[in-house]
Amino acid sequence: MHPVSEDRSIFKIFTILYAVALTTIALLSVFSQIKIQQALNHQMNDSHVINFAGKLRTYSQTLSKLALLLESGRDIDDNRKEFINTLKQWQKSHEGLQAGSNFLNLPANDQDELKQMFEIIRNPHQEIWDAASKLIPVVYRDSVFNPERIRPYVQTILAYEKSYLLGMELIVFDYNRFSKERIRNLKEIEYIVLGLVLFTLMLEAGVIFYPLSTRIRKIIRGLVDAEERARKLTEQVQLANQEKLLRQETEQRIRSYSIINGQEKERKRVAAEIHDGIGQMLTSLRMKLEQIEDRSMQHDPEIAMVNTMMYSIINETKRICADLLPSVLEDFGLRAAIDELIKLCRQTAPGIDFQLEDTLAAAPLPKEVKTGVYRILQEALNNAIKHADADTIEIDIDGTANFLQLTVRDNGNGFHFDSQQLYSSEQAKKVNGIRNMKERAELLGGTLQINSTPNTGTIVQLAITF
Repeated sequence: MHPVSEDRSIFKIFTILYAVALTTIALLSVFSQIKIQQALNHQMNDSHVINFAGKLRTYSQTLSKLALLLESGRDIDDNRKEFINTLKQWQKSHEGLQAGSNFLNLPANDQDELKQMFEIIRNPHQEIWDAASKLIPVVYRDSVFNPERIRPYVQTILAYEKSYLLGMELIVFDYNRFSKERIRNLKEIEYIVLGLVLFTLMLEAGVIFYPLSTRIRKIIRGLVDAEERARKLTEQVQLANQEKLLRQETEQRIRSYSIINGQEKERKRVAAEIHDGIGQMLTSLRMKLEQIEDRSMQHDPEIAMVNTMMYSIINETKRICADLLPSVLEDFGLRAAIDELIKLCRQTAPGIDFQLEDTLAAAPLPKEVKTGVYRILQEALNNAIKHADADTIEIDIDGTANFLQLTVRDNGNGFHFDSQQLYSSEQAKKVNGIRNMKERAELLGGTLQINSTPNTGTIVQLAITF
């Protein structure tokens, strides 16, 4: 026989045996659970019935007490109402224990011994019920209460109370005995089921698992040899993939660097065009408006308003140009550019306290580092101003000849930040600025960390070694 066909037939036999064993265990477990649930239901019913049987004893004692209170003539109205309510509850509970009651959630009595016990107390119960029923009209009919008229009924209740209580006590004991018998029967069934389950498991271990484990060991030896060969082949493939990934990473860095340089050049071009074109035209237009306003014989508020708007437009244009091309960065360096940026932020958000701590070294920084750090700080401050709703923003920048660290800390709302969001297409628009900051940091050979949780503020930390 072919080895593959032989293996298939063997495993088919083992599968059938294993399925039979599992089915047997499952059926035994289901049977055990059914018996347990039945026993629990009986136990709940027995506890409920025993509780009501105990209440019947309490009700009968309460009836006797209230009858004596009525005979004494104290609190006739209150005791009369309580006597009637107790009598009704006593009678309903007594009937429910024998015939069952959906309202009281009592099952019907199906035990012959209990039926005999209820038959024994039937006469005391009937005598107490008749006496109590006859007592009620007398109490309600007489305008002037006379204890002598209800004394015979009270004596009847007291006379039969002891017999009734004794019978109910025996009934409670019987209910408790039946409940214990059910539990003992359940234990016997559970022991039998446990023995069958253990026998099935032992049979399964001897007939299925041991032969199967022997067969599997042989297969595993072959798999280990195959795995060793596959591992060597995988190592060769991984080396090739690592070289490929390294080339791809280098190409990606070059592309990203080219894109960022292109962005900076485009910003420079746009800023120059705005400054030399639109900026000059707006300045000329403002000067023209001022000349018109000066020649006007009367003060025209609309011209003054237009002149004010023109002044705001010119300032906004200057601010946009400064954001696009911070000339102070190229002319005076990173420290002066940061001072100018924070000054502009204070004008934009006067309600925020900007605190700067600067310990930059005097050594000049590479152009790429200056531009990258400035853009990251610009984006971090812009995010804090727009979204954080902070009162204070702290900027710490520390640098040496070959190391620079920038920290931007605010006490604002904070947010739930997950680094995986940077690569989610659904969150692309929301995290575009953060992703740009991270890409700039990586292109500079540095790291960017963002620590933020709701209601605790945000910390943006950049570290670069160059």
